[in-house]
Amino acid sequence: MAAARKDLLVNILKVIFLAFICLIFILPVYFTFSVSISSKPRINAGAIIPDFYAGNWIEITKGYWKSGIINSAIVSLSCMIIALVISIPAAYAFVRYRFMADKHLFFWFLTNRMAPPVVFSIPYLMIWRGMGIWDTYQGLILAYMVFEIPITIWILASFIASIPREIDEAVLIDGYGTRDLFFKFILPLIKPAIGVAMFFAWLFAWTDMFFASVLTSVHSKTLPAQLLTALGKVGWGIEYGPAAAAGFVTLIPGLALLYWVRRYIVKGFTFGRL
Repeated sequence: MAAARKDLLVNILKVIFLAFICLIFILPVYFTFSVSISSKPRINAGAIIPDFYAGNWIEITKGYWKSGIINSAIVSLSCMIIALVISIPAAYAFVRYRFMADKHLFFWFLTNRMAPPVVFSIPYLMIWRGMGIWDTYQGLILAYMVFEIPITIWILASFIASIPREIDEAVLIDGYGTRDLFFKFILPLIKPAIGVAMFFAWLFAWTDMFFASVLTSVHSKTLPAQLLTALGKVGWGIEYGPAAAAGFVTLIPGLALLYWVRRYIVKGFTFGRL
């Protein structure tokens, strides 16, 4: 009986702890959504009661909020596609072939991802202005590639390394070419890793605020940078309602992509030794 009571107490404490953790993560999201659908609150019998207000969501479909959402979608989707197109064959080459300084180059990719973005900000700003790509999609995407390609190569290479070389040899012995080996056999086997790489490539470009603030001004400023600008207008009054609606919008694509690739992400972390 004592052991049963002890187990029951431990289970209750686990449930309380998990509920507390969930509350910590859910409360900011709930508060953001609550503010996004609220106008100026009215006071009734000493209690503050917010009125339902859809104008904040309508507001972010106009002006600089709209351009920020469009810019974020264009930049994030482009970064994800470019990173995958470059990283998949590069990761396969790093794992299956040996060439001069391959290990050093592979490690250098990781050091680029470990470096703080602020280290690259001043050189990028000066070079991008000189090249005429400051405040453009091309400049922002190029800056993101320096950070996204290394991490996607590491993710994909880790998974490809778990695929036995005997599969490649058997496919080539059966008369298939290198192209057929890659597209018909390797790509289907690394779908979980591609799902993980897609998620991280999208996430970095979609949520970045630093580079989007330094390397853009008007034409290609993304939604996180727009939020930083809006919340920085302390002297002119902060637009809490539209900012909360825009902030909640930033959660939607990531959650949708996470739900879409959730099976691949689990397999990638389980079998890819990530």
